[in-house]
Amino acid sequence: MRHKDGHWVDILSRAFLVRDEDGEATRVVGTHIDISEKKSQEQIIMHQAHYDELTQLPNRFLALDRLKQLIKETKRLSSGLAVIFLDLDGFKRINDTLGHETGDKLLVQAACRLKDVVREEDSVCRLGGDEFIVLLGNINKNADARPVALNIISSFRKPFSLDERDLLVTCSLGIAIYPNDGNSAMELLRKADTAMYHSKEKGRNEFNYFTDSMNQEVSRRMEVEQQLHGALDRGEFTLKYQPLVQLNNGCIVGVEALLRWHNPSLGNVSPDEFIPIAEQTGAIIEIGNYVLEQALSCVKGWVNKTSNEFRLAVNLSPRQFRDPDIKDNILQLLRRHKLPAELLELEITEGVLLEGSSYINEVLLGLAEIGVRISMDDFGTGYSSLSYLRKYPFHTLKIDRSFINDILIDQNDRQLVNATILMAQGLGLEVVAEGVESNEQHMELCKMGCDYAQGFIFSKPVDMKIISVLLAEQKDFQLA
Repeated sequence: MRHKDGHWVDILSRAFLVRDEDGEATRVVGTHIDISEKKSQEQIIMHQAHYDELTQLPNRFLALDRLKQLIKETKRLSSGLAVIFLDLDGFKRINDTLGHETGDKLLVQAACRLKDVVREEDSVCRLGGDEFIVLLGNINKNADARPVALNIISSFRKPFSLDERDLLVTCSLGIAIYPNDGNSAMELLRKADTAMYHSKEKGRNEFNYFTDSMNQEVSRRMEVEQQLHGALDRGEFTLKYQPLVQLNNGCIVGVEALLRWHNPSLGNVSPDEFIPIAEQTGAIIEIGNYVLEQALSCVKGWVNKTSNEFRLAVNLSPRQFRDPDIKDNILQLLRRHKLPAELLELEITEGVLLEGSSYINEVLLGLAEIGVRISMDDFGTGYSSLSYLRKYPFHTLKIDRSFINDILIDQNDRQLVNATILMAQGLGLEVVAEGVESNEQHMELCKMGCDYAQGFIFSKPVDMKIISVLLAEQKDFQLA
């Protein structure tokens, strides 16, 4: 009804019409209730049900509905559409280190940037967390989505101003195209998500279109993840040991414990494939404890078979390293097996140190204080290794096999390896060369003064019985 001052009011009426002698309605008699406030509340509830409270973008529910409607319209027009799935890189780290309030401010600013760079007819939606999608209609060819994706990535190159901090936060994108990649909203969303994760695995801050090979990768990953669950209880893991050779006398002075997995369905699964999955699912904690327990139980019989101080190298994953009880657990294991802490050398990669949290230094110092040796693995493949060597209490530096491979044919690699050895020894660190496979490489490393080496020229990773034989014979690995 129109109010006497001119505005309209929502009314709930229970009434009947009063008519004159000619049958014309003259008035309404009954109960009339002003429900304007109720209608306003319903609109608020509807908005809350369909829009993200933080960014005011359409939420997952409305995004799927819009995508379904867009598919119907696209089908009617015989055109195409694209779904761009977007995820912020490193958002969890920002939330954990700077707080959720700062994370929320970042999401709001990211939403604004997305709305500013897409086309007017496109829809930007927030699925939840730091995940967004952009719906592009009227796509004539796959390449039409490329400029939008490039605009999004370019817009994130400018730092975000958050609480008087300037933070550079990149994003990873995945693109799925209708009808090539699917006919339903959920299928397109899933495939765009798969393509986005592929972008993350390739280094982040880029976009990729969905391909069938990605689907195969996802299926393989799911199968590995499924079989990984319970693999330890089923006894599918074994340890192999690769000898560590002292170059100046050719003696075996230690071993590196290497995990192997044989599954009845999958066969032999490479550590490069299953370790990252175990890391992400959290299974690495239990598996890592198994490796330490098994390796320490084996090494006890080897300690007295060499005149040198024997050492056992075990890789430590980032997830294991974040365990606050790691120092106490390792100390208990050493005491249980009655082994000196100096025997154990924990190998960590740059991934463990990337967070730069204060507790990392505390854990490393704590382990060093009880006598456990710390080794920097895969040196030279990261970006900040030099600063890590100065900051953390390392004992050993392992030169990655990728540098050793070409020291005889690439002058730059030869100079890098030589400089690394000199630098490490100047810092009081021992040096281990990984992946030594020829006499010529062996000879070159000896000339450079490298301390230790591992590789197929000495022995491939073998089971504990063969290590016992090698130590008993104490095969001389010196050059002829």
